[in-house]
Amino acid sequence: MPPTPIPEQRIAQEWTCQPRRKCKQIRSCEEALWYLQNCSWGGRLDRDSDGRPCESLC
Repeated sequence: MPPTPIPEQRIAQEWTCQPRRKCKQIRSCEEALWYLQNCSWGGRLDRDSDGRPCESLC
Protein backbone atom coordinates (compact mmCIF):
# COMPACT_ATOMS: atom_id res chain seq x y z
CA MET A 1 0.00 0.00 0.00
CA PRO A 2 1.50 3.37 -1.01
CA PRO A 3 1.94 6.03 1.68
CA THR A 4 -0.87 8.50 2.14
CA PRO A 5 0.07 11.85 0.56
CA ILE A 6 0.20 14.87 2.83
CA PRO A 7 -2.49 17.40 1.87
CA GLU A 8 -0.98 20.43 0.12
CA GLN A 9 -2.71 22.83 2.50
CA ARG A 10 -1.06 21.17 5.49
CA ILE A 11 2.38 21.44 3.89
CA ALA A 12 1.84 25.07 2.94
CA GLN A 13 0.98 25.92 6.54
CA GLU A 14 4.51 24.87 7.52
CA TRP A 15 6.06 27.29 5.00
CA THR A 16 6.29 30.97 5.80
CA CYS A 17 7.90 33.92 4.09
CA GLN A 18 9.93 34.74 7.20
CA PRO A 19 12.81 34.27 7.39
CA ARG A 20 13.92 34.60 3.77
CA ARG A 21 15.19 31.31 2.33
CA LYS A 22 17.94 30.40 -0.10
CA CYS A 23 17.77 27.42 -2.44
CA LYS A 24 20.18 25.42 -0.30
CA GLN A 25 17.70 25.74 2.60
CA ILE A 26 14.70 24.52 0.57
CA ARG A 27 13.92 20.79 0.50
CA SER A 28 11.67 20.35 -2.54
CA CYS A 29 10.58 21.86 -5.82
CA GLU A 30 7.05 22.24 -4.45
CA GLU A 31 8.37 24.28 -1.54
CA ALA A 32 10.48 26.46 -3.88
CA LEU A 33 7.45 27.09 -6.10
CA TRP A 34 5.38 28.07 -3.05
CA TYR A 35 7.99 30.68 -2.06
CA LEU A 36 8.21 31.95 -5.64
CA GLN A 37 4.44 32.44 -5.82
CA ASN A 38 3.75 33.66 -2.28
CA CYS A 39 6.71 35.64 -0.96
CA SER A 40 7.88 39.10 -1.98
CA TRP A 41 11.46 37.80 -2.22
CA GLY A 42 10.48 34.61 -4.10
CA GLY A 43 11.71 35.97 -7.42
CA ARG A 44 15.28 35.75 -6.12
CA LEU A 45 14.95 31.95 -6.26
CA ASP A 46 14.55 32.14 -10.07
CA ARG A 47 17.90 33.54 -11.20
CA ASP A 48 17.26 33.23 -14.95
CA SER A 49 13.58 34.29 -14.83
CA ASP A 50 12.36 31.15 -16.58
CA GLY A 51 9.64 30.45 -14.00
CA ARG A 52 11.60 27.59 -12.39
CA PRO A 53 12.98 28.42 -8.94
CA CYS A 54 16.01 26.63 -7.53
CA GLU A 55 17.15 24.94 -10.74
CA SER A 56 18.84 22.13 -8.79
CA LEU A 57 15.45 21.14 -7.31
CA CYS A 58 13.01 21.85 -10.13
